[in-house]
Amino acid sequence: MDNVNQITAFLQAAEEKGELWLLEAKPGLFAMLEDGDGNSFIPVWASEEEAKSNISDDWCDYAVTTMGVDEFVDWLNELGNDGIGIALSSSNSDSALPFPAYIMKKMFKGITEKSDKDLVGEEFYDEEWADGFDELDELEDEE
Repeated sequence: MDNVNQITAFLQAAEEKGELWLLEAKPGLFAMLEDGDGNSFIPVWASEEEAKSNISDDWCDYAVTTMGVDEFVDWLNELGNDGIGIALSSSNSDSALPFPAYIMKKMFKGITEKSDKDLVGEEFYDEEWADGFDELDELEDEE
């Protein structure tokens, strides 16, 4: 699967399911990858099966856990501040597509906006009001 298809498939699965999957050693301690330049990434998967297929070797004591999309998007701010990125992974443990946290947040922007509409209902959703919150998010990201 090429990179564009991998990204598209991951985002579609996350949107449909409203969650993604990680490997966790203990509460709050997630599996990490490191590239040749010393950059750290947390791998995430689109399905429980894909995540389970990566439990081996260094991660043999890890358990599969799920995280809601909204919680994940909020968490990206903290990860970005800590210099930790996200790696889209697949069932092939040798394949991971790394991104800085702020890029991943932008990829999820459309999904979280849609969930805002779902939360309040189409007839009550005000685009101008929502844009005001986007501006607040941007200010928060700059800090």
